[in-house]
Amino acid sequence: MDRESNDGQQQSGISMPSNPLISIIIPYHNLEAYISETVQSALRQTYPNLEIIVVDDGSAVPVTSCLSGPQTVKILRTENRGCAAARNFGFAHSSGEFLIFLDGDDLLMPGAIEAHLRAFERKPEATLSFGAVRIIDEFGLEKRAAHVCRPRENYFPMLLESNPIECPGGAMIRRGAFEEAGLFDERLRNAEDYHLYLRLARHHSFVQHAFCVVEYRKHSGGKSQQKERMLATVMTVLDQVERSEDLSPSEHRRLLHGRRRWLHTFRPKDTLSYRIRTLYYGFRAMLTVSVSQYFRGDRNVY
Repeated sequence: MDRESNDGQQQSGISMPSNPLISIIIPYHNLEAYISETVQSALRQTYPNLEIIVVDDGSAVPVTSCLSGPQTVKILRTENRGCAAARNFGFAHSSGEFLIFLDGDDLLMPGAIEAHLRAFERKPEATLSFGAVRIIDEFGLEKRAAHVCRPRENYFPMLLESNPIECPGGAMIRRGAFEEAGLFDERLRNAEDYHLYLRLARHHSFVQHAFCVVEYRKHSGGKSQQKERMLATVMTVLDQVERSEDLSPSEHRRLLHGRRRWLHTFRPKDTLSYRIRTLYYGFRAMLTVSVSQYFRGDRNVY
């Protein structure tokens, strides 16, 4: 999926009975090289009824010194307590019916909100909508084209093995469902979004769409590069799910495969056996897709 395809999609409007308020909450901690571009991507949204909240999580360089010109942005500052706490703090000062948690180095694509709202129109019972994610580097250059998974009826089994949403900015969440789930777990310094998605998917439905909603920046200073720490936290998340949820035998098996797959993901090797294992996990992911979805012919889906 390329940038031009997004431009074409955003020309088609949505027939919403009202224009719900959307809250875009951006945690910021020592991301002075990227935060201005991130905020601008939120300001460039084509949807009119939104509020943008930036939470400065005790940064050495205050966010106010990184943003220039008049801003229609609410800026909050807290002591450094981590990304999950910063997002929750921003949520407490928000009013939107729907929430987007955009990391301070990622870019929200024009038309993203309309695409999410169209998806919610298609499946009104859903509590979370997510779209395609493009990965970029520190300079904004594409590292991987936009990917989105094929639709599932139930995303909980898939989430036990992987995270199809990839980054928080790829999703839009209903406010009530986020509150019901208990917000982000502030004890976690990584993978708190993955933990939230598992809790939401256990009790609610999600809706997927193919619009590229966010550019996810991967760079040397990003949390996603701290592989061993991320792996340890993901395992903690799966332990918590295993203890707190009444899993079926099939779900227990999926969680076991999830532990193995995350080990595989975070500890890559340049070997033939590793590449074969990668194909195997890709095949397993497809087992949760309904037969009809195999014949849609979508590109960049899994």
